[in-house]
Amino acid sequence: MQRGYAGWALALGLALGCSTSDSTRDGAVAVEVGGPDSTVVGDTTPPAPAGTIAAGYPGDEGIASDPRVLFHSDFESGLDGWTRYTKNTDQIAVLTDAALANAGTGYLRAQVTRTQLAADQYISANAQVDLPRRVSDVYWRFYARFVGQTAVPHHWVRVAAGTTSFDSDGLANTVPAGDQGFWFDLGARSDGLFSFYVYWYKMRSGRCNDGSATPGCAGDQGTTYYYGNNFSPAGQTAFPRDTWLCVEIHAKANTVGTSDGELALWVNDVLVDEYRPGSPRGRWLRDNFFTWGQYYQDAQDFEGFDFRSSAEVLFKRVTLDAYYERGTLPADAPEAQVILYDDVVVATSRIGCRTH
Repeated sequence: MQRGYAGWALALGLALGCSTSDSTRDGAVAVEVGGPDSTVVGDTTPPAPAGTIAAGYPGDEGIASDPRVLFHSDFESGLDGWTRYTKNTDQIAVLTDAALANAGTGYLRAQVTRTQLAADQYISANAQVDLPRRVSDVYWRFYARFVGQTAVPHHWVRVAAGTTSFDSDGLANTVPAGDQGFWFDLGARSDGLFSFYVYWYKMRSGRCNDGSATPGCAGDQGTTYYYGNNFSPAGQTAFPRDTWLCVEIHAKANTVGTSDGELALWVNDVLVDEYRPGSPRGRWLRDNFFTWGQYYQDAQDFEGFDFRSSAEVLFKRVTLDAYYERGTLPADAPEAQVILYDDVVVATSRIGCRTH
């Protein structure tokens, strides 16, 4: 499990000439929320787009039987099907309440309290599933609900790829071997925006402005570190609280030897952004690809991801998480940080939101 890196965002902010208040979590420096043409993340879910898996299974009834579906959990049967999960039921528990669940009666509650953090510096309230087969193209849809003023977690949800023996996803300050594995997290930021941060064998270091780790480089931090590369899509508006959000992630592994790997994000069936060869336009600076904000420049098309150097590296695991560290909660955060999850589907084609 990843551990703290509080000095990283601070170092990035100072090196780029901004104040510490300008630095957001995960090192993505930003001084505005959203960007041009911001899309409001609302609390309504349109009908599933034609051609998506969910469009063919109203209410998700029978969706698990579709040959494209790798995993389905609506928590109506508890944590059945999940490979591993936090055993402390104060932190991970399936609860039943038809008035609160996204659908049906069951939902997953991840909870971390200030009292728990006083006793344990690092707490991960998580549920993981190892996919029944490893794939090169994966879609993951889940519903999430941030309760009240819950602080966003230090780390949120993760997708891991690897060989059959690779189990090292989540290690901080690590460059994974290209023939072994890679992973990425979708993070929920304190400003209410979503961002990817990615660990792969060609990731950039935060040491130098050009992403290298060459001593004496422009912007040299004096030490080499690799805490994931950050991708914060433009055009976002802060997500609402106490509302179920339909989140879908797409990841495509590259063809070995080329940079045609992809990441994409939808919220409530609205495309937030996709990172693929030729799109979006932006600027690499250190370990960030900026597509908006103070450090954005219309410098280049994104080149795509060269995630792996071996075709044996395939998507194998997804993790719902609520990972918090002692001393990182904002002063106005409540005693209990609570995130709810429901209606999880992993598949090899676009899933779409659950129809009602």
